[in-house]
Amino acid sequence: MIKIRVFAIIALSLTIQFVSGQAKNVTICWDVSKSMAVGNHEKEFYFLDAYFKDVKAANVTLLTFANQLISKEEFSVVGSDWSLIKKNLQYQNYDGGTSFEGLESFAQNGDVLLFTDGKQTVGSATPKFNGGVFIVNGKKDFDRANLNLLAIINNGNLVNLSENKDSNNQSDNTQIYSGNIYQGTTGLANAQVYIKGNKDEFSKSDSSGNFSVHARVGDTLVILYDNKRKEQVLGDNRSIDFSFGDEGIQLKEVVVTEEAKTAVNEVTTGYGKENKEKLGYAVQSIDDEDISDIAITANNAVQGKFSGVRLGQNDDLSQVIMRPSNSILGNNYGLIVVDGVPLAQARTGFKGLGDQQAAPSNASGMANDVPGTGFIDPNNIAEITVLKGLAATNRFGSMGANGVLLITTKTATVNQIKEERKDLALLTDNIYDVKVKVNNKSLVTPYLKELKKGKNLQEAYDIYLKQRDNYATSEYLLDVYSFFHGSSPEIAKRVLTNILEKEQPSYEELRGMYLQTTESAYYDLALITANRMLEVFPNKIQSYFDVGMANNMVENYQEALIMFNRIIDGTANSKLNFQKIEKVVGAEIRNLVNKERKHIDISKVDQKYRNNLTYNARLVLDWTNADAEFVVQFVNPQKRFFNWEHTETSDRKRILDELQQGFSIEPFEIVGADTIGDWLLNVTYLGNRTEGNKTPTFLKCKVQYNFGKPNQRNEEFIVRLQESGNEQQLAKFTVK
Repeated sequence: MIKIRVFAIIALSLTIQFVSGQAKNVTICWDVSKSMAVGNHEKEFYFLDAYFKDVKAANVTLLTFANQLISKEEFSVVGSDWSLIKKNLQYQNYDGGTSFEGLESFAQNGDVLLFTDGKQTVGSATPKFNGGVFIVNGKKDFDRANLNLLAIINNGNLVNLSENKDSNNQSDNTQIYSGNIYQGTTGLANAQVYIKGNKDEFSKSDSSGNFSVHARVGDTLVILYDNKRKEQVLGDNRSIDFSFGDEGIQLKEVVVTEEAKTAVNEVTTGYGKENKEKLGYAVQSIDDEDISDIAITANNAVQGKFSGVRLGQNDDLSQVIMRPSNSILGNNYGLIVVDGVPLAQARTGFKGLGDQQAAPSNASGMANDVPGTGFIDPNNIAEITVLKGLAATNRFGSMGANGVLLITTKTATVNQIKEERKDLALLTDNIYDVKVKVNNKSLVTPYLKELKKGKNLQEAYDIYLKQRDNYATSEYLLDVYSFFHGSSPEIAKRVLTNILEKEQPSYEELRGMYLQTTESAYYDLALITANRMLEVFPNKIQSYFDVGMANNMVENYQEALIMFNRIIDGTANSKLNFQKIEKVVGAEIRNLVNKERKHIDISKVDQKYRNNLTYNARLVLDWTNADAEFVVQFVNPQKRFFNWEHTETSDRKRILDELQQGFSIEPFEIVGADTIGDWLLNVTYLGNRTEGNKTPTFLKCKVQYNFGKPNQRNEEFIVRLQESGNEQQLAKFTVK
């Protein structure tokens, strides 16, 4: 029988069996997480004083815990004197998140006194101790359901010191609830189980569908699963078979046929012919059969053939636009390459802020004195391909920043030109000067200056404990984590988990914590963080993707695939437009299906995501603040550089989409022989676009070497963007 009682300080009493003259084994588990700093420890001390008046001699193991076990010490109590234990508890530091993980493995056989508010922010462990168990809470703000569950699992007592006498002057040790433990199965994992009219008394079925719940005969047991509800009045039989099996899965006949082999679909890229199914980035191509017989110019051949591609005011290919025309001072026109030779680019002009107009043209159809493309005979065109993004800039440097239109003529095809392809990047001014010094100075803040005054690790940690309440910014705990991580990963993790102790952490805090934990390979903590982010910010696309990625990292492959599929089909949240990250999610599904096909059910994966993608490397940029403006400089092995801009002037619509939908991620594929060698990524911070927004930004680069291949491996780099105009190194790596 379980006894759950409410105690008040002034009338506290415990009946404890004790064999006279024999020391009792006692374990005290003392929660020293951040949330316990505001607890009324005098009440808890009063409880211990009453306990040791009955237990006059004891061998005591004192365990302090937060996000992990902090300390384990042994004490002897003789003649009810527990003063040394009390002194130890009075000088505890309260810091970090809360986890019950592994406590039972450190506890003795005997009485266990667990002091906690039940708010387990780091994990969801339910330890089962050997011996008599007292779950003691001294806070008004506590997790009643979790404490009840601990009491039920351990057949123990819940002592709630926070509830005093009510207005009816009921006895302070009034029995609130007592009953039996009913054990059974729902047949389903993680179904909700509770007593009707009292959701505090609830449990969840485990992965096998088993559950236990505290109830009385005649109570109504309720089970909820996937919007389905079942009820049953409990009798004397404590074993219950409460399965949803009668509403289970009905199998339908499935006809499996061998998939016909299809011809390899090759397209022209900046590196010659490639298999379109393995590219992973958008490539649009047409050939001579797609060009109308009545086309009299190359302009006619292109018009209306490619999505997102339009011609400028003069309807000439020299003014082709393949990306949003948001640039105020830069050039919006794409690069035209005919048989491997780039044409001179026309340039856009402007009247004023946001008022774009084409550059003046002359009677011969030239823009800015740049010859048009009237010399191209549409009847001589063999193929036209559009390249965008990194696919264009990696090969053609800064000239390809606005996209590339590749035109291959029949003449070149017939002649089968074999001469060495020109390095088109040499035609630009994007040669990277290796003598340029990137500013990698350490971050300087008032609190980091204070921490550096500590002569050793303990002094620095003591300074942190004194200063932390003075700094409430979203970046504070993230910066302090980085400060301690090199010398003490354990202290760093404890500091970081304070974010999870907050009632309403900011999105930037949680996202920063997620990026920090993945970069440090703390994948279990990353999953906890991602789940909390989804709980607090279900209106942001990024929350769903991060949960999928975190499950993938901890090898919960099926859960990861389910989330990715829900993102693709939109069922994760019908109010969000997940199309914004379809490319990056699709690549993750393909990679997961290819690597873990034997361990996952892919029956619900769209056929188009089942083909494998392989790259020399794949880069994924992640950042915490969508309002931030920055420029990432890619320096390739040929010492040519090109820039990717996250700025309002380059792509205002994208930034607005990020802010409205809540995503901040961008993938880049590195393919082709020219990409083998050393790469360098620098980043220049330009501040936040919104005036007065002081939110800092953490930027992470994940490099996935040999993406899609058996020897795929990851490496991650993270930086905190500092003052505006500052350039710093983001990543340095080698593609083999």
